[in-house]
Amino acid sequence: MDPDGSSRIVTLKSPNYPSKYPNNRDCKWILTATSGKIKMVIDKFNIQWSSSCKATDYLFVGNISKYTKTWLCGSKVPSSFKSLKSKKSTMTVKFHSDSSVRKPGFKARFVATG
Repeated sequence: MDPDGSSRIVTLKSPNYPSKYPNNRDCKWILTATSGKIKMVIDKFNIQWSSSCKATDYLFVGNISKYTKTWLCGSKVPSSFKSLKSKKSTMTVKFHSDSSVRKPGFKARFVATG
């Protein structure tokens, strides 16, 4: 991702978004900015809820400044999580679905901030 170029913004979506994501799916993305940091902006979010967000379906975000890493699930993201920033120039994102409930998933934008 280049903060000064055409690859400044990357959009990630769960598989089949906006339709329901498939069962038993694991996706991993490692985003790297050529300089500066990365900001994640969650546009849409609806992933199977569990109390720990680790037991069923989840969106994991790592290398972030405020919380180091977090697991997100459910239909609402707390306002403090709607815009997450990377610690350095890299951010890791993982999506996991188990064998039961299927939901529409997520759509998020990642912006290289320079």
